[in-house]
Amino acid sequence: MFVLTGSDEASKEFAKSLARSLNEKLHVLVEKKFPDGEQYIRLPEIPKSEERVVFVQTFIPVQDTMIIKTLLTIDALREKGVKNIDLIVPYFAYSRQDREFLPNEAVSIRTVLKILKDMGASRLFTVEIHKKDSLRYFGDNAYSISPYEYMARNINLDKEAIVLAPDLGALDRAKILASSLGAEFDYLIKKRNRVTGEIRIEPKKINVKNKNVIIVDDIISTGGTIAKASKLLLSQGASNIKVIVAHALMINGALNKLKEAGVERVYACNTLYRIRDPLMEYIDVAPLVAEEIRKWP
Repeated sequence: MFVLTGSDEASKEFAKSLARSLNEKLHVLVEKKFPDGEQYIRLPEIPKSEERVVFVQTFIPVQDTMIIKTLLTIDALREKGVKNIDLIVPYFAYSRQDREFLPNEAVSIRTVLKILKDMGASRLFTVEIHKKDSLRYFGDNAYSISPYEYMARNINLDKEAIVLAPDLGALDRAKILASSLGAEFDYLIKKRNRVTGEIRIEPKKINVKNKNVIIVDDIISTGGTIAKASKLLLSQGASNIKVIVAHALMINGALNKLKEAGVERVYACNTLYRIRDPLMEYIDVAPLVAEEIRKWP
């Protein structure tokens, strides 16, 4: 097995842990950017044609750049005769545009998955893609790995807490986490304006008074949804709010929004760059991904 990674810190950190879990050496791509912004990729070594290549590249911002680097790498490997390329994308960008919300929109996740497959990725492993059904655009051999049970085993959480999804679409995530803890779970009512993107959280008859609350979701981007939910729950008497999330993008002042909203701690997977702040705690899920990789010869 030949474990290869992009040179950005987020991909390298994940890949180092993955290589250790697989008991393999890690190889890092040689990368640079030309003055006009174009990307340059060179393989550090040439894998044997029959060798299974496990290539790690998370799609951190700037997402478009990371996708181009991935395509260049897959193509370079194929040109050198590599037949088996497992693509590991800890955070899969463009996954939230998974259908036409308004007429005539491009379905971004479909575009990206089809390109990766057409370029020659044999298998795809990702951590908690926004909608698992989206992986049909890649075809067979695409896997989304749910991290919540694994995270619950690695965090000291209150088993008497109430686990809440920020909307009905995230209820399955809350159910998985709650089952791991033996806790009760429910969801909040979220409404989004499809044109402006504005989010509104509406009250629901959930008794959170004097209860610790855990909000679980797949992505924190600007933090608006979690911040509004936290304020609402604290106003209803919740003792404290913790958040478990697969991917913490934390853009446009999200960190401060969550602090101001009263969130006590955010637990996130190491699928993106680490944010050095007391609010944040990261769980290394590369060993969980390694378990899935081992299932496939």
